[in-house]
Amino acid sequence: MFLKKYIIILLPLLIFITALSGCSTRQLPADISPYAIPIEQILATSGKNKEQISKFLGNFEHNPEKRQCAQFITANLPPSDRTGLSAELLTENLEYAFLARESTLWGRNVSWSDFQHYVLPHRVSQEQAVKWRKLFYNELLPIVSQCKSLEEAIRAVNVWCFSKTGFKSTQRWDQNPLMTISRGWGRCEEAVIFTVCALRSVGIPARQAMVPAWQHSNDNHTWTEVLVNGKWHYLESANPDYGLDHAWFTGSTRKAPLVISYAYGHIAHSRFPVQSRPFGCTLINTTELYAPASSARILVTDKDNNPLPDIKVFISVFNYASFRPVAAKITDKDGKTDVLLGPGSMLISAAHGNSSAYVASTWIPGEQTKRNNILLKLTPNNIPEGNILFRFDYKDESARKAPPKNSEGARKAEFNSIKNKRLKIFEGINKGAEYFDKTLAPAITKAGLNGPQIMEALEKCPDEYKPYLIKNINKMQIADLITIKADDLISNAIYAVRAREDARKAGLEYDEDIFTKYVLNQRIMYEQLSPWRKTLYDHFKLSEKLKYSEAFKNIHNFIMDIQQVARGPLGSSINPLDVFSSKTSTTADEIGVFATAAMRASGIPARYLDEQEWIEFYDGTKWQPFFPALPDMNGNRNATAASKAFYAPWKKINFRLPGFAAEKKAPQYFKDFTISKLTEQAYFSIIEKTVKGQFNKSNNTWEIYVPDEDLYLIGAKRNSKSEPYISVIRIKGSGFTSPR
Repeated sequence: MFLKKYIIILLPLLIFITALSGCSTRQLPADISPYAIPIEQILATSGKNKEQISKFLGNFEHNPEKRQCAQFITANLPPSDRTGLSAELLTENLEYAFLARESTLWGRNVSWSDFQHYVLPHRVSQEQAVKWRKLFYNELLPIVSQCKSLEEAIRAVNVWCFSKTGFKSTQRWDQNPLMTISRGWGRCEEAVIFTVCALRSVGIPARQAMVPAWQHSNDNHTWTEVLVNGKWHYLESANPDYGLDHAWFTGSTRKAPLVISYAYGHIAHSRFPVQSRPFGCTLINTTELYAPASSARILVTDKDNNPLPDIKVFISVFNYASFRPVAAKITDKDGKTDVLLGPGSMLISAAHGNSSAYVASTWIPGEQTKRNNILLKLTPNNIPEGNILFRFDYKDESARKAPPKNSEGARKAEFNSIKNKRLKIFEGINKGAEYFDKTLAPAITKAGLNGPQIMEALEKCPDEYKPYLIKNINKMQIADLITIKADDLISNAIYAVRAREDARKAGLEYDEDIFTKYVLNQRIMYEQLSPWRKTLYDHFKLSEKLKYSEAFKNIHNFIMDIQQVARGPLGSSINPLDVFSSKTSTTADEIGVFATAAMRASGIPARYLDEQEWIEFYDGTKWQPFFPALPDMNGNRNATAASKAFYAPWKKINFRLPGFAAEKKAPQYFKDFTISKLTEQAYFSIIEKTVKGQFNKSNNTWEIYVPDEDLYLIGAKRNSKSEPYISVIRIKGSGFTSPR
């Protein structure tokens, strides 16, 4: 899994806590609703999709229970859902949630609040919302109806999920459950999305839980939690190797620094501490369900010991050779905040103006009764440098051994049979693709169960555009191949070719490689795929009278009218088509992706630099910057300090990492060291793309090139317990240079 997206979503955004809470009152008069104000704001920021949301709300005017649920769903709709979902999808989701409640043995035993938060929701995480509930209900109801208990039904659902998908690493953006079926594979979060949807489809309360970042290793993990007789249990998603409360990660969670469980909407009362209530969601701190946990009080003061209210405090774990934020808390009027954490060492940091503080907090069960309280005394121009050992290993008296796997021993043949049936389906798709076109079969095969859509596009596409269609299909990401429709594939090729001709007439020419990568390609970054090409072409297209350089004014003018709205951890980013139709966005990345799509739609080669938060366009000879917020600075490489450093020769850094001299393998980026940036809010952010380099074997030295700006070299050598001895070195000033 990937961690970057969790840096922001775990931060508390205290918005409409009471208004969005799940309500235990099951009937409300139509003119009295706790959701009235939030719904007004949802409708005001849904753009052209307001009609669909209003229609959904109006479908249940004469049914008090369903009306309240429709209002609850709407009041918490993420921006990507309010701007893009149809009334049909939302209505079907609600109707079939009630149908499951009425037609299952356990459905009526689920409390109204748990039904709203953990059965009714149409989404689980950051996947694209799709119509999954009716399909899953129709398949699973006959299966679970034969089960004599809720526990038996949970296992039956998990076996069904296992029959549809297996584990494999995929892409950064989340697959929706229908994509996972089409592909037959998914990473852990996609397995969670799939399993939670399946459980909810037959009235079983389920939610996502996760460790945002491990401390004993890199990466993170997420899994499914299910409610049985009022108690939450965990299980491995789409993997019935174990029953409830056993999984491969059971031992790992005993060292978890933090575990977060997700609820749709705002929960007023929770058995476990509420970590935060960002928009449309409650993040519940369930660490104590999995590991020893201790609460600590954090006090933030200025250099003169005056308490500082409303300061955002970051809690970071050492992971992927940097300090990765896993949570944030806001200080109260007395400069205090409390946080519940698992065992181990964490970096606690905060900033206010040019003052900051960085403190390592360690709690080892058995050595200390609790985590010590933490004082963050913010001082001017504070620089976090030095060496430190981060610990987490402790003698775990409560460790449990996992029982034998269900897939081994006597039941091995049964599990292999289930898996092989799934793989056989995809073998059939492969053969059909070879019969259709042997040269294109590899690309068609990657589309999985969506292969027929790819073949239909190839069959229907006009001959003059087919070579471009084929080029695009061969370059497309698997996640896009498994979801795109035939008509959208054809339209993308047609309007990309037309836009290129428009650009040529406007005075902009480029070669075939640039066209394929930066005009024809509909994938920009990590956004969910959408058919934006024709709509944006019609609005931003070039002509002989409208030169490409003048087209930037139209894009800038449009961007200036875009409204910023709050986004929580649920929901995908708003795709370019919905940014256009709603004139809303939640992040700089959404603006950048939209502007890039607008340029490509008009035939201007463009790419988005997400670490810099600007776009580059090709002017016929070289790549130039386009700054969404600086309309007068297009093409000016010296417009900002960041762009000046980026386009100037990068500085060279030579270094050796301590402790690696005797190693056979060279220290690796992400695993053993990173170049990280210290943000204004006092947390570190790994540089993933704006870095180049190689290991020089002749002198055992790394040679790294980065822009000439303040950065940090962070490295670590882990001991026999996997505890990292960390080195943090500030990189400042110019060194040897090498041209980009």
